[in-house]
Amino acid sequence: MFLIAGANFVYPQSLIALLFGILQVFPSFYYMKALKVEETSKVAALEYIYPLFVFIGSVLFLGEVMVLKNCAGGLLLLVGTLLISYKKNGSCSNGLYSYSCNSNSLNIKPFLSALSPAIKPFLSYWILTAVYYLSLKYLLTSIDEWNLYIWSSLGSLMMVLSLMGIQSIRSEVKNFFGQGGLAVGTLVSEEIFQFLGIIFSLFAYAIGSVTMVSSVGALQPLMTVLLILGLGILMPKLRSVMNEKTDWCSLKQKGISFLVVAIGIYFVS
Repeated sequence: MFLIAGANFVYPQSLIALLFGILQVFPSFYYMKALKVEETSKVAALEYIYPLFVFIGSVLFLGEVMVLKNCAGGLLLLVGTLLISYKKNGSCSNGLYSYSCNSNSLNIKPFLSALSPAIKPFLSYWILTAVYYLSLKYLLTSIDEWNLYIWSSLGSLMMVLSLMGIQSIRSEVKNFFGQGGLAVGTLVSEEIFQFLGIIFSLFAYAIGSVTMVSSVGALQPLMTVLLILGLGILMPKLRSVMNEKTDWCSLKQKGISFLVVAIGIYFVS
């Protein structure tokens, strides 16, 4: 992208973008850590809780006024987080307790003790991502989307290369590339889709309203579930690999949670 679009150094915005690129490695780490312990669709939904932290940061640091609509949206995001992260262990939910789908007997279990283990890494992800988006508005007023992407990517590259100085990480990278062409092809595909997603989102935030972009972005968890269901039909072997629950109880829980999160994002934005 540097050869195609070029890059201009703007002080201090380019240095700030470089710093953000370094910091962005850490939320990516926490996001992938959450993926290891939770279903993909739930992780996609939990990602979009960060607008709540953006709202809190804008009130504390940017002096924005807190209105009733925003407070209601924040409350809905918290409710959506509890709903989507609730681990039912194959059971349907009933209020604050759960009961088995295959039994009429109640299995009393406090709701809060059954939250997803992905909540812990996501706390760090939400805070770091909120810091990034709070600063995005400032940067895009003085540098364009391509410059922001190039300088932040350079910062990420610097951070990743420094991590390669750790022996355990070097060994893990070496072992990954030793798994063959399928693993490398999957990695390349993931990076291409991530690049396109970042570029499109940057242009969307630059030319559209934050409310509209954030609200449309909340459709990602729904698209993730639909994609998983479609791939599960076309390639049944992927079901066991992705460990995604697609039974009626799980789909109902996810659908309600996605709706609550989407409405909360709209109110917060």
